[in-house]
Amino acid sequence: MAQPGSARALGARGRQFESDRPDSADRSLYALAGGLPALERLTTRFYERVFADPLLLPLFRDPGEEHAERLTLWLAELLGGPPLHTEQRGGFEVMRGVHHGLKITGEQRKAWADHMHAAAEEIGLSVEFRKAFMPFIEGGSTFCQRVSWPRDQRWAR
Repeated sequence: MAQPGSARALGARGRQFESDRPDSADRSLYALAGGLPALERLTTRFYERVFADPLLLPLFRDPGEEHAERLTLWLAELLGGPPLHTEQRGGFEVMRGVHHGLKITGEQRKAWADHMHAAAEEIGLSVEFRKAFMPFIEGGSTFCQRVSWPRDQRWAR
């Protein structure tokens, strides 16, 4: 487990990952979702939707890359599961960095979040999970939109 306040423990704006909280094993969204298999189904369905959306496709240099696998690792860690993204890909700084220069519009951000909402429902994740999960998606997609623009072109969202 990461030490409180460490780079690994702190996410956007200093928030801890669910997996860094001592009692996370008993109440994590990771467990509520159904663990890694459920997150794999979610991200696979999500990217099927995203790659069929002409509004979002320009944001992806290579739709053949392992986007679903990377997002699965990120969500597992973010939602209280094992720190797979940090161990295998470098964690928060890597996730933030891949969005630099994309210039994500408000319309694209909303479409991305809407596809995640729909995918979670389509694969049968519980209403309880979806209600708790969607603030992560709304906040995370807003953060990624903001960092996708050069600092002098960012605006409050």
